[in-house]
Amino acid sequence: MKGITIFVAMLTGLSILCIFLYDVLIALPYFKTKDIQISGQQLLSKNDILAWVQLSPQENIVAVRTNNIKKRLIHHPWISQATISRTFPNRLSIEIVEKQPLAIVLFDRPLIIDTNGYVIKEKDKSDFSAIDNLPIITGMAHADLSQPGDPLSKKMIAIVRVLAKKKQTIGFSKNIKISQLHVDIDFGITIWIGDSEYKIFLGLDNYQKKFQRLSKLLTFFRYRKAYQRIEFIDMNNLDRIVVRPYSDKNSDGKEV
Repeated sequence: MKGITIFVAMLTGLSILCIFLYDVLIALPYFKTKDIQISGQQLLSKNDILAWVQLSPQENIVAVRTNNIKKRLIHHPWISQATISRTFPNRLSIEIVEKQPLAIVLFDRPLIIDTNGYVIKEKDKSDFSAIDNLPIITGMAHADLSQPGDPLSKKMIAIVRVLAKKKQTIGFSKNIKISQLHVDIDFGITIWIGDSEYKIFLGLDNYQKKFQRLSKLLTFFRYRKAYQRIEFIDMNNLDRIVVRPYSDKNSDGKEV
């Protein structure tokens, strides 16, 4: 019994000593954070990240709870991964991986989706200017959206594939941007390029081959300055691509 009492007393004394040392360390100016390095950000700024985690450059590095900072970062709508490390006496390193925006799904409240097909956040005035240049997606229902980690709907899979294949297509100009995309589970994908008003029907499959053909078609139309004379391009069947010229009607109602 006496041995247990001595052990408890020693353990209590050691705990008090640890608390005392901790209080001493966090009070020393030597351990004040002087260098906060942040890497991996492209959309967010350093100030955005520091404000989100509520981290001050003068905070004592011993008192910084890296696990709490990591949890806060992961809860940021634009951050998917985060790593925090300390280098004594006064350096803190934060490395993040941002979610990459892919498109804007048009609902009553537009939603930004990432390259994996999951919702990042609602679009609002505080978003980056680059968000305004993303393709607009129509034809979706709320049931077509998935929580991160859950399987994607057929519509979302088609959207991700189309936009990914367009980006991967060799020879497809980066200046040729998809401005709008409509998805229909039965008829497939319809896209609009840039500011043009004509539709391009892509169907349900073979998107990379179709973009390769489309790239050649658009180059030809640009050379012939024929953009304004096209009503739609039907690429459902790669063996029979249909280009329908736009027809004006005169005052008698006849096509000219």
